Amino acid sequence: MMDDIAWSPPRRRNGIWWIVASGLLLPAGWIAWLLVALAGYNGAGNSTHSLATQTTRSIVVTAVCAGVPLTGVVVLLVQRRRDRSVTLVGPVACTVFAVLAAGSLGYPTVGVAETLAADADRRAQPLTELETSRTQTEAEHDLAGVGERAVRALSEDLRAGEVGRYTRQCPLSNLQQGTEYTWEWSASSVPDGDPRSDAERKADELPAAEVERRIAPVREVFRDAGLREVDPYGWDVRAIGDDWLREAYAGVTEVSGDVSIETTCLAGGPGDGYDDE
Repeated sequence: MMDDIAWSPPRRRNGIWWIVASGLLLPAGWIAWLLVALAGYNGAGNSTHSLATQTTRSIVVTAVCAGVPLTGVVVLLVQRRRDRSVTLVGPVACTVFAVLAAGSLGYPTVGVAETLAADADRRAQPLTELETSRTQTEAEHDLAGVGERAVRALSEDLRAGEVGRYTRQCPLSNLQQGTEYTWEWSASSVPDGDPRSDAERKADELPAAEVERRIAPVREVFRDAGLREVDPYGWDVRAIGDDWLREAYAGVTEVSGDVSIETTCLAGGPGDGYDDE
């Protein structure tokens, strides 16, 4: 009598390790891409270097997260051609993970790459005529001229107050570094450091008719300089412009007078600095 031979079904191979690896890579890739994006925002602005680095790292993260499951699809399908015990579960699951990775990571990566391309194109553009319209010396001289005329129009003595000249760096139209210039004049009969109560500051205010009489000539100076009046935001007069002067302010009280004028971003200049006279 022959011994009964136990029969067992052939072992099925689902590519479980490829599925696990692909499944773990997807959320890890989301986190990695987010960290890359945050590092780019926390870097040196939108510089070419930071954008290029962010684009490269984003591509690497996307390629790994989509490439691993795609590799699993190819490997498992090749194995299936040789061994029918390899099922389609693995290739199907890996395909799903590859599509998810390509969609969720590829789309924002393309956006970063497009930003890099637009940034490079913008940096290749020449400076505008306005940005090169004045040298540092010309900008400082012309700005002081407008400021001094505004002080005289305010019926104030320039020598009775303090003049401050400021410069700060700013991005030009092609993202190179330019310079904004600020000229300020301030005079007050109140000693420095002397605290003023709200009631005292209120008492220092001039009647509306007197303010208008003092400020009207300043408005004309600003208009002649190509500025137009807008909401004063706490000043007696505030004006903005579309030419080399960007913004100007003036105010007057019983005990003080103030004038402040700023240029737009101009090419060249000393960069960050401060000079007080």
